[in-house]
Amino acid sequence: FDYTAQQTLDYLQALYEKRLATYPRTDSRYLTEDMASGLPSLCQSMAAALPFAADLPLPVNAAQVIDNSKVTDHHAILPTAEAAKTDLSALPSGEKNILFLVAARLLCAVGEAHTYAETAVTLECGGSVFSAKGRTETAAGWTAMEQAFHATLKKKPKQSEPSPPLPALTEGQKLTAEGASVKEGATSPPAHFTEDTLLSAMEHASAEDFAKLEDIERKGLGTPATRAGVIEKLVRSGFVERKKKQLLPTEKGTELIRVMPDALKSAKLTAEWEERLGAVERGELSPEDFMAGISAMLTKLIKGYNGVTVASAALSASGRTVIGICPRCGKKVVEGKKSFFCEGWNATPPCGFALWKNDRFFTGKRKELTRKVAAALLKNGHVAMTGLFSEKKGVLYDATVVMEDTGEKFVRFKLEFDNNTPKRKETDAYGKEHERI
Repeated sequence: FDYTAQQTLDYLQALYEKRLATYPRTDSRYLTEDMASGLPSLCQSMAAALPFAADLPLPVNAAQVIDNSKVTDHHAILPTAEAAKTDLSALPSGEKNILFLVAARLLCAVGEAHTYAETAVTLECGGSVFSAKGRTETAAGWTAMEQAFHATLKKKPKQSEPSPPLPALTEGQKLTAEGASVKEGATSPPAHFTEDTLLSAMEHASAEDFAKLEDIERKGLGTPATRAGVIEKLVRSGFVERKKKQLLPTEKGTELIRVMPDALKSAKLTAEWEERLGAVERGELSPEDFMAGISAMLTKLIKGYNGVTVASAALSASGRTVIGICPRCGKKVVEGKKSFFCEGWNATPPCGFALWKNDRFFTGKRKELTRKVAAALLKNGHVAMTGLFSEKKGVLYDATVVMEDTGEKFVRFKLEFDNNTPKRKETDAYGKEHERI
């Protein structure tokens, strides 16, 4: 659906608060034994509520998803029994998409095995050995449910090309070559990170180092509750930028990586700290000794920064990126931690112009006041934005955000709509239809 990690978490949180999905901040993919008895009825009621599942067989192999040892604080995310009784078509599109995804995964997870016959052949020709593989599906199993769900999506996920079936062959059989050709190619460089691949990398970071530790609660970088926030903070701080689905390092981020000590760039450090915290928990290490180790490391790192030079302006002096020109005094507007502000803030008289990143106008519409948006507002006084959220109607819409600066403490914004933009009906959370710009 092209949602960011934070948007996905927000949609799940909204479903949880409506009692349509279970607690979202978990990385477990299993359920506990006490949930096994209620699983068949949950699956049957959800299948009846999902249009793509109504005519498919519904086996419920609960044992495949039950494992107490793989559930820590919270079990896997599930739709609730309440969801099966709710008019899901009345949900905002983002929440409905995520709930359908959760429900479809549940029905797939308890389904029958997907089975196939695979043939591997080794052939010898002119002293060289060649190989070929073929696959013939014998039972669709759980993939029938997955394919039915994918068929309902406007944007179909990419499917890997299936291996073609091979003809019947016998050992020692001689074949006639129809032809031969040589193809020249090149390997592709590794792909940039996307939201989902970065989340996976954070979860499994330094897996070998964590595998050596026993009885630790956290593994990898962050937790299911914090990883989405970490990515958003990197974007807000200007270290990473989004380009379509990709996450790319900025000049500021690249320069920070260059000057940062190797110890801080390694996920191994997190594993080491988890090991020491485990020792504190077991009484093998005192909290004071743990903190003393942290202090000693920081002291060493700070001393090691003597003589470090910064190659670009991204982290130098003010360390601030220029966004545009102040509409009040003409000085530069730069990016800070919490705002885009005028460099004349300490002038006489001071200039108080600032665009706050947590401005209620944008957060209420579930949008970020990013560097790109701020630059457009400073240059043109307005910026076109898509996917703005209506708190009143629970729908998304497109509009032009206009900056109105009257010299007051806070800059004001208003919305303008293009009356020529085609409109379409959309149902809100209360089942009422609205025209969507």
